[in-house]
Amino acid sequence: MPAKKIRCSLENCRAVAQKISGDCNFCKGHYCSSHRLLEDHRCQGLEDVSCTDYPSQWWLVGLSDVLSEDLFANLLVLNIKCKKEAFEANAMQLNRERTQVIKGV
Repeated sequence: MPAKKIRCSLENCRAVAQKISGDCNFCKGHYCSSHRLLEDHRCQGLEDVSCTDYPSQWWLVGLSDVLSEDLFANLLVLNIKCKKEAFEANAMQLNRERTQVIKGV
């Protein structure tokens, strides 16, 4: 009696699962060539890291407990100023390095 072929783990799909590339290490399912990608079979075992809820000042986490309120507020203001200054410096450097068109050559 021949071995039973493994079918696609996706609901309503009866296609034969791919031997190696159809195995999902995240949800442990077996999928056909149409559903082998994580997005195609909507893998439940994969953590979505595209949208994080981390604060933008991740390095300040926990400092509010250690520092005084005034010092912590000053640190936040300095961080914003540093970002603006860095942005302006980067913009100026990009403008300096811009290719100049030489007319009349």
